[in-house]
Amino acid sequence: MVPEAGRAARELAALHAAVAGFPGGAELVQARGTLGAQLGFDPLDPKALRDAGIEPRRGAAIASYPLPGRGAADPARLLVLPVGDAAKLDALFARIARDRLGAVQRASDTRGTVSITTFATAPGAPPALAYAVVERTALLAAGPLAAEVVAAAAARPPPESLAEAAPWKTARRALGDRYAAILFVPPGSRRLAGEWALKDGVALATSGGAEGVRLGAAVLLGDREASFRALAANGAAAGLVARLDPRAPLAGRFDGDFSALGRKLLPLLPARERARLAARGIDPQHDVLDLLAPGAAIALSLPPSLDLAAVSEEAVRADPLLVGHFEAVLPVRDAAAAAALSERIAPHRAVRAKPPRGGPRAVAANPGPSAPAASDPATWRVVTPSGEIAWTVDAQARRIVAAGGPPGALDALRARLGGAGPGFEPPTQASAAALRGGLGGAVLDPRKLVASVRALPDDAFGTGPSGFVVRSVVDRFLEPAARLAALSAGAELAPGALLVSLDVEMRAPGAAP
Repeated sequence: MVPEAGRAARELAALHAAVAGFPGGAELVQARGTLGAQLGFDPLDPKALRDAGIEPRRGAAIASYPLPGRGAADPARLLVLPVGDAAKLDALFARIARDRLGAVQRASDTRGTVSITTFATAPGAPPALAYAVVERTALLAAGPLAAEVVAAAAARPPPESLAEAAPWKTARRALGDRYAAILFVPPGSRRLAGEWALKDGVALATSGGAEGVRLGAAVLLGDREASFRALAANGAAAGLVARLDPRAPLAGRFDGDFSALGRKLLPLLPARERARLAARGIDPQHDVLDLLAPGAAIALSLPPSLDLAAVSEEAVRADPLLVGHFEAVLPVRDAAAAAALSERIAPHRAVRAKPPRGGPRAVAANPGPSAPAASDPATWRVVTPSGEIAWTVDAQARRIVAAGGPPGALDALRARLGGAGPGFEPPTQASAAALRGGLGGAVLDPRKLVASVRALPDDAFGTGPSGFVVRSVVDRFLEPAARLAALSAGAELAPGALLVSLDVEMRAPGAAP
């Protein structure tokens, strides 16, 4: 459904022009040209819409739904267009029927009070195309049952229409007026078979232009709404995000309730992972998620020594820092319980030590000159072959402060939390909104990510011909990625729905790389 045909055309045309130079852009240009040739006009040009007889200031839609007694294998497909000039639109339909379907036999059929125009390939043949105009709106269908589809749509009572369906109303309210086009899949659709998370229906939406594109999803909650409402909390992670690593390409926050989140997500955790945690005496719900308070912030970055050729599941288990560095600030409900959990995971308070052989382990305390002062919070450090994972429990602030990266990463984070030096800044004003309000959000700075990838040594992608190929593929995407200004995502609760959005912002032409 497009609430306004002209707006959708303008936005899609501007977005099409902006992404034409990206990988796959040539295919988009070709697809637009092919569609224009088939229709006889450019559907992304509001003036062309008007010249074809379509009123660009009103909405349009296309639907696919099962016909009574026909089953899902033979659905009806209905196109709904706002009529600006009925004569021009009739000429358009006649030309499409002739040129695309070979249907030159025109006839009229009256069903109730509605006059239906049909186009067939020969006298007496079933229609190839049929349409009717009802209340300045054209209803168009194709196939042998086209006339029946159009007649049923024209006679449908308003209470039985999509406009009056409660799930559609919920999705429409959740999405608001921010989007130019909406794809709605109602509860009970076979398209959602097996998709338990979407069983109550989903609406996917998009809007965009030369400055970028916004994608949205309203996941309807049905009788699950009460359990999702439990996610809502009053976390205030935006201030913590602003103290994270200023060089990190990615930062995110979660201001919802971790305990409620765990009850939803932990059942999805593979049995093997649950067994591994249980073997260490850790209950992820009780020991971890019930312990965390709303308002967590995290930043991720690429390690400068990333070696894709050495990455494997076994290697990452032995040293997670092979694939990423991180900083995290995790508010807790009970600092003493957080410290007790830390003792169970890494039972010795530790200071920096040389990387051990044979994988990561907690390093025992060394009461030398580099040991923390007695007034410092308890600190645990797990040394890995490529760095260290360190964390501390700040009882006064009631939070866990953690960092994984080169030695000293935790100290740098603690200094920033104390007000020293700059922290993470979202690259655009629009992306900054993802770090405020709702359940949570994340921001990716493409400029920093591209710089991190370009700074990697050539052997990070492997050696020999395969390494050259990998590097070439990566380079092919770096240039268009550098033309992006920001990627930001957010999640929030709306009445009856979980609303998720993704914004992709593009750099203005001529902007500095």
